[in-house]
Parts: sequence; structure tokens; C-alpha cells
Amino acid sequence: MSDSAAGPFEGTTPWFKLYYFLIVGLGLFLAVWRFPSVRVESWVPVLWWVAFGIVAELSPISVPRSGAYITVSSALDYAAIIIFGPTAAAIISTVVTVAATGARLPLHKLLFNVSLFIVMIFAAGAVFKFVGGVSTANVGQLVLPLAACGITYFAVDTLGISFIIALFARENPWRIWQRTYLWTTVTHLVGFVPLSAVMVVIYLHIGIPGVALFFVPLILARHSFKLYIDMRETHMDTVRALTSAIDASDPFTSGHSERVTEYSTSIARRMGLSERRVLMVEYASLLHDMGKIAIQHDVLLKPGKLTDDEWKVMRRHPETGARIVSDLHFLKGAREIVLYHHERCDGKGYPDGLEGKEIPVGARIVKVADAFDAMMSDRPYRRGLDADAAMEELRQGRGTDFDAEVVDVFLGLISDGGVKIGTE
Repeated sequence: MSDSAAGPFEGTTPWFKLYYFLIVGLGLFLAVWRFPSVRVESWVPVLWWVAFGIVAELSPISVPRSGAYITVSSALDYAAIIIFGPTAAAIISTVVTVAATGARLPLHKLLFNVSLFIVMIFAAGAVFKFVGGVSTANVGQLVLPLAACGITYFAVDTLGISFIIALFARENPWRIWQRTYLWTTVTHLVGFVPLSAVMVVIYLHIGIPGVALFFVPLILARHSFKLYIDMRETHMDTVRALTSAIDASDPFTSGHSERVTEYSTSIARRMGLSERRVLMVEYASLLHDMGKIAIQHDVLLKPGKLTDDEWKVMRRHPETGARIVSDLHFLKGAREIVLYHHERCDGKGYPDGLEGKEIPVGARIVKVADAFDAMMSDRPYRRGLDADAAMEELRQGRGTDFDAEVVDVFLGLISDGGVKIGTE
């Protein structure tokens, strides 16, 4: 959301505003309706829970390229719903959110977050009660109701944030959710739900001192989350470093891999590939020419026509690149794309002469993106084509050189502005 002087909603769509005020309105309605009637046996443990929550929220983990962040306070919220009830748990969440993030968030964002958390906690509490959940020290009785509570909490929280990000960025909310939260599902439901059940039992048997001791594993869980996100970013940094090595080996194609990646990921998303497969397409697009670093410059940068022997050398680069990629475990899913991105639908490509659907869809996507950018780029032996001429080449090769569906999707993206084409 924009924070300019013109207002926080400048440039946003009517759907964005509708969704924003729907969540804020529902959250404020629940607060006004339920907060005044809250009843707890003692406010002392509630205040302790607020303190635990603030500590958990003070170190949010930013999710790269999403605008979202993750904390480990979910287990505390689950347990608070059971121990104190949804209303008290919502009050705790409100105080924690304002105290931990109020100073760094604009008012409109803070208001949305608070409102969404209130809706989320009341929804989770209602589901917990609906499936027969009660505050008990019997873990067996907690398992099913708490699992239902956790699923509801996680769904409302992550989908609620994904929708607001998607409406602001004009993207698909399901894709936002996949990129940002899919990989956290198991940790939340298999990690935090049992953890909160144990916290409930400890509190009912020992009280706050027991929960304080058990708070340490929650902080360690936050550390594990951070390490995992850092690892994912290290993977991408590694791929981009390898891409820099490719560009350094062939100065005429500088920026080529980045453009092919932009085209390829846009095509993959428009075709409906899952975000996990889109990530592999992204890796493979960046590294599709990795094998060219093994080709001597007098062949790679030759200004004239290649001889038959030189073509044999050049045509080995997909296999060389695939071997390099397969040496890195996290890139194994990208290997086939790198290996087969020069195959043709009519079976006249290389290295294995695959036809049609025998060629992995990721390789068919990269083939089109790679060819289009190569046609538009200057080479030592020719000038690049303009966009119209390059698109016409794709149409002429549709179904023979290139996969027909991929060509149609890519031309559609160009037509509706889904990708920005160019060689700059």
C-alpha cells in the first residue's frame, strides 16, 4: 500500500478498497461486540501471555519477494484460545500487534493486521468449539479440536494476507499464497499445533512458570524458520552468481538469462504451473546456457558461420550445463529443463531428438523464451530482429520448432502487457 502524502489508497482498485474495509469493518465489529464482555479468572496470566507474544513478534522474519513476514506467535495464539477463550485471545493478539508493530507500520496497515487477527482468532475459536474442543489437560481430547483450530487459523491468516497483497499488486492470490506460505504449512500444522497442546497441558498443571520454560523451544523454532529462509535465499544467490559467470563468458548475451527468466516464469504462471515448478523454471532459465562456459571463445564468439565441427561443440552445451546443474542438489529439478531446452517439437532438436510432449514442459517454455530473446539480440554475426519480426518467427515455428501452446501463451502475454519485452 502506498504511504505517500496523497493517501494510503492512491492507485488501488475498488476491489482492494472493498476487501480492506470488509476485513477492518468485521474486525472492529467483533471487537466492539465481544471485547467489553470478556471474562477471565485472573488478568495476571493474560498479561504474561501478552509479554510472551510481544517477545515472539519483535523479530519477524521477512519472506523474500513477497512483502509478507512470519513470526512464531501462532502456537501462543492457539494455546490462548483454549486457555482464556477466543475473546481474551483476540484482546491479547490486539495488544501484542500494536505493541510490537505499531511503531513501524503505517496506521492503515496496522489497522488491517489487527482486524484480520481478530477475525482469525474468533474463527479459529468457533471451529475449536464446534468440533467439541474444551480446555483440558488431556492431550488426547485436544488433538482433533486443536488441529481444526490450527487449520482455520492458518487458512484465515495466510489467505487473508495473500488476498490483500494480490489485490494491491494485481496478482493471483493463490500464487501469492503458494510462493509465500505453502512451504510453511507443515511447520505450522505439524509443529505449532502439537507445541500449543503441550503448552496448554503445562499451563494447566504448572502455570505460567512452566510456560516460560517452554517458551525457549518456540524461540528455537523461530531460529529454524530463519535458517530455512536464509538457505532459500542462498540458493538464489548461488544461481545468480553462476548466471554472472555465464554473462562474463559471452559479453554479447549480457542480460539474456535474466530476460529469458522473466519471460519463462511469466509463461509458466500463465499456463498454471505450480509455484514449485515455476521456481525450477526460474532456476533453469537463469542457468540454461551454463554449459557455454566450457566452450572456447573462438567458437562461442565467432563472427561468421560455424563449421560442422564447431556446431558439434556448440550443441554439447545443454549436456554440459545439465551435468553442472545436477551437481547441486537443490537444482536437480532444473536439470531436465537445461538438458532439453534445445529440443524441437518435430523431433529435429538436440541432444536426444525428443518430440512433442516427450519434451518436459519447462524445457518447452524456456525454448520459446530463449529463442525469442536470442532473435531480438545482436550477435557477432548478425543484427537482432525487432519485436514484430521475432513474434512472426515464433508463429512460423509454432508446432514444429516450438510448442504451439507455449507460443500462444507467450504471444498473449506480450499482447496484454503481461511481460515487458526488450534487450536493455
